[in-house]
Amino acid sequence: MVVSGLKKGSSRSKENRSALAKQIKSDLAKLGMTQRDLAVRSGLPESRVSRILRDGNVRLTEQDVNQLAIGLKKTAQERDALRYVAWSELSYVDEALANGENVIDLNCRLDMAGLSLLGNVSQE
Repeated sequence: MVVSGLKKGSSRSKENRSALAKQIKSDLAKLGMTQRDLAVRSGLPESRVSRILRDGNVRLTEQDVNQLAIGLKKTAQERDALRYVAWSELSYVDEALANGENVIDLNCRLDMAGLSLLGNVSQE
């Protein structure tokens, strides 16, 4: 099983939620949109958009980020940038891929950064 996301309650988790909320609020201001407009354009319930913007304890999915990106009129590249704001561990995975690193070494770096570790497929 592959574990994704941040350790529950970690300070990095709160930082990421805060950074994502700030990014979305900035985008909304630039576009002259409201939270309700984003909910309608993205197809997400307004209550979920509200929790994301309040730095609520929301477990984001790829679908959420894709829908937010569509709602915010982002390009594919801008959507990917939003993913990196939401999940900072992605930059660690990118480094591991670029350097041919194994999962054990990557997990050591993720753990040192307070991020969730990748699981072991044999655990399924």
